[in-house]
Amino acid sequence: MQWEFTTDQVAAGEVSYSLDEFRKDYYQEIRDNFAEFDEPELDRMFMISYDVCYCAATNRQLSELAEHLRRKGVSCDAEYLELIRASNIDNIIMLKAIFAATVAAYLQAGLSSREAVQKLDEFHKSTISDF
Repeated sequence: MQWEFTTDQVAAGEVSYSLDEFRKDYYQEIRDNFAEFDEPELDRMFMISYDVCYCAATNRQLSELAEHLRRKGVSCDAEYLELIRASNIDNIIMLKAIFAATVAAYLQAGLSSREAVQKLDEFHKSTISDF
């Protein structure tokens, strides 16, 4: 995606760019890049691609995501997920910036580091369930 601001501006809180805005923009990017896909295929591609970005942004292993997806009946392997990760480096960096800004806001509000990370996890779960 192309933004009119930098990841540093987002991470520092100079520019407000929410997780919800990112997810909507990311979905639109996938829709634009894969216009020949129908809505269910786009949704599936978005969910897998976003999960890859989330795992990379939070330092989780893609092999664990591949195993989780296989248990859910989605045929893919860690190599395929690595290709998605490699093509989304800028998106992953932006997602990290959004998470950093969110944690910083929680810390400013007086939460401990541990509480801030827990609240980020809760925030993330509520945002993705609303999308």
